[in-house]
Amino acid sequence: MRRKRPIARPWFASPIGRLRFLDELQSSGLTVRETDRPIRFEDGVTYEVLPHLRILPQRRLRIVFTASAPDAVQVWATGPDCAAHRNSDGSLCLWYPKDSERRKWTHRSGGKKLLGIVIRHLHWEADFNRTGVWPGLEAPHGYSSPGLDENDDVIR
Repeated sequence: MRRKRPIARPWFASPIGRLRFLDELQSSGLTVRETDRPIRFEDGVTYEVLPHLRILPQRRLRIVFTASAPDAVQVWATGPDCAAHRNSDGSLCLWYPKDSERRKWTHRSGGKKLLGIVIRHLHWEADFNRTGVWPGLEAPHGYSSPGLDENDDVIR
């Protein structure tokens, strides 16, 4: 009889995984706390990042991981937004789903790197709102579009 392979638990199902990620987020110098604790840790985790006068003025972040996509992250930010660079649910459009893995963030990249990506995105949104020009690489919009590889070439 063949043994069934155990179902892999998401990284946030372990208290150690959650605390390690929280510590990585807090190492940025921002005030971060875990919120919206589910009954079962396997169901997901939400972190709240509070405004910081120098790093993240007048912005509060909500960072959400769910059991349905444990390596994907959704981030919402308060304050002025940029509809052209937000998803339909209002979360930040930080990368394009069809981009190569090297162009996307994963939890193995760490919390501090995620915050760096988010803060850069918010600065770019502010620039775009002021000038009408997106200062970074801009992926195609719409799920029918191809993604970009690590050299910014279109994936076919």
